Amino acid sequence: MGKIDLKLKILLVDDSRSMRRLIRRFLINKGFTHVLEAGNGFEALEILDSTKVDLIISDLHMPIMDGLTFLEQVKANIRTCDILFIMLTIEATQKTMNKALAMDIDSYIVKPVPENVFIEELVRVIHIQR
Repeated sequence: MGKIDLKLKILLVDDSRSMRRLIRRFLINKGFTHVLEAGNGFEALEILDSTKVDLIISDLHMPIMDGLTFLEQVKANIRTCDILFIMLTIEATQKTMNKALAMDIDSYIVKPVPENVFIEELVRVIHIQR
């Protein structure tokens, strides 16, 4: 695979501060420098109103606005519908995976995930879509 653009803007959406910290560390270890954070889908939508991002990594189970509702809002908006979207969640049921995949996400990763596996999948998604 070729080089990836480490200046991509990534929006990390998870209600767990410790999980956001962990995934941020994975991203920084890979060399990404533009990582934004939100604690739920509603906060993430507010960020998307004022900031262009290239990739969203979102949890599924969050208060106020969960990951599927957030995904639905992202895909319904002409300004955000083409943003790469990775669902990163503990939810491993086939029904939920199929629902998310039918909503046009780029990847579905089940937590916990080792750093190397997460980064490999992230790079795969970026390369396929760019």
